[in-house]
Amino acid sequence: MGLRAYLLVKVKGNVEQEEFIEPLREVEQIPGVEFVDPVIGAFDMVIMVDAPVTVEAIAAKVQDNQWFEDMKILKLINIFELSNVTGSNHLNLLGLGKSQEEVKVQWRVT
Repeated sequence: MGLRAYLLVKVKGNVEQEEFIEPLREVEQIPGVEFVDPVIGAFDMVIMVDAPVTVEAIAAKVQDNQWFEDMKILKLINIFELSNVTGSNHLNLLGLGKSQEEVKVQWRVT
């Protein structure tokens, strides 16, 4: 498994609904793309990538299309790798590494 991320992509407003299937198919063909799904909201598609080297290389291929307008990249982190790099303090903020009862007490609203 390489570097994983979600790409949230906005398509230019002049792309008609019937034409939208073509950008989806183009993105599906990019090496490293696990899946692409159309969505409703601030963005038009979500792309899951598993990049062998860099997520940015795949993002650049998406940006290179005439229908592209905007993108946000959400890189996935492995919480177990995070604990090895930064120590366990960050994990304790999430309640990880504690019993279920300790987490309930820590997050109880008073």
